[in-house]
Amino acid sequence: MVKERADWERYRERLVRQANEFEKANVAFAEEKSKFEADRKLEEWGREGLRSKLRAAEDLLAKEKAESKKICEKDNQRMYAARAKITELEGQVVELKGKVEDVQADREHVEAALKVQVSSKDKDLAAKDVEIAELKQVNKSESLEIDLEAEKGKAASAEEARQKAEEARDMSTSALNIAQNNYSEVQSIVDTLVAEAEWMRGRGWPTLS
Repeated sequence: MVKERADWERYRERLVRQANEFEKANVAFAEEKSKFEADRKLEEWGREGLRSKLRAAEDLLAKEKAESKKICEKDNQRMYAARAKITELEGQVVELKGKVEDVQADREHVEAALKVQVSSKDKDLAAKDVEIAELKQVNKSESLEIDLEAEKGKAASAEEARQKAEEARDMSTSALNIAQNNYSEVQSIVDTLVAEAEWMRGRGWPTLS
């Protein structure tokens, strides 16, 4: 009887110990479950935060792409206009070069003609001076004096022609200088537009091919 009671006490103590251990295990399980739920929520919040950041990044990228596309379109329009202007100015440069060459050729032609004309007039004047001197020395008749006056008039006309030739040469030189100045201004504009196009290409902006 005493032995059975002792066995019962040991059995009861074992049950009580197991019950306590079960309660502790339940508490630990509840704590682990609570921690797991908290970690799971944190993970979900983290994933949601990442998804929000991803959506914001995608929206920003789409906006930047749209803005970049608009900028590229404007740049292409600007480059197209610049190319058209360059082509137009290059045509003007070619035209001005032709005019400069024509003016230069006309100037050279006029100068050559003037040299011949001046040389001829100088010879005529020298001959007239000799003839006038001879006429004065021999003191010819009145009719010869009249001829002398006529020759003087011709000499004056020759001098006047020489002066007009000099004026024509000066006008030709002035026209050449104006043409050269116009050519320099147009060439400067072309160089500026070409430099601007090279600068835009250096920035990596799309341009018209």
